[in-house]
Amino acid sequence: MKDSLLTTKEYWEKYYAKGYANKEKIIYVCKPYEKYWNILLSDIEPEKNLIEIGGYPGRFLAYLSWRYKIHTTCLDYNSDTEQIKGCYNVMGINEYEILKKDFTTYIPQKKYDYVTSNGFVEHFENYDKILDLHMQYLKPNGSMLIMLPNMRGYIKWYKYVNDYNNLKTHNLKIMSLKVFKKFAERNNLKIKHLSYFGTFPYNVHQKHNFFQKVIYKLHRLAFKFF
Repeated sequence: MKDSLLTTKEYWEKYYAKGYANKEKIIYVCKPYEKYWNILLSDIEPEKNLIEIGGYPGRFLAYLSWRYKIHTTCLDYNSDTEQIKGCYNVMGINEYEILKKDFTTYIPQKKYDYVTSNGFVEHFENYDKILDLHMQYLKPNGSMLIMLPNMRGYIKWYKYVNDYNNLKTHNLKIMSLKVFKKFAERNNLKIKHLSYFGTFPYNVHQKHNFFQKVIYKLHRLAFKFF
């Protein structure tokens, strides 16, 4: 990967080291986005195909293959393809493709009806270039879905105190709807849907001291129950 990447292979393989090949967990993680899957796949047909950029560890792809009966491809530079295969296997999917490639340098050999990336583009400094590279994979009249977290505003300060290691791997500049409006304009894309979605992300990815635990529990109580 280029120097503009804010993470490493080792980071992601450690991040997902516990394994995610569990059908119930995959459905639990992916089902809340069904509104957006339905918008993306509103014109789905049996012969159409889908690729996810940065698809490791494979949860979204396995879910989409299972839920919508579509052939999917995972493009990711991580070496641990067993995680991806495991997600497909527990969802009963035997037909799929894995491309272990560096997205920033790989020249695609084919185009796809649907292109997705979930929590990917915000890990780069040069996010406009990364967004534009998605277009290499999209067929004419194809559809694209890009999702990423929003860590701006108050969330930034919460994460700065309670989840700093995770925060610093994200580029907050891309977390604006204006970025995607400009992306659509320069690539002649028609926007079907563009919005913020979800609730306050109080969950964290690091161990806490006593002070951090208090802050976490207060936010968890406030945003989970009220």
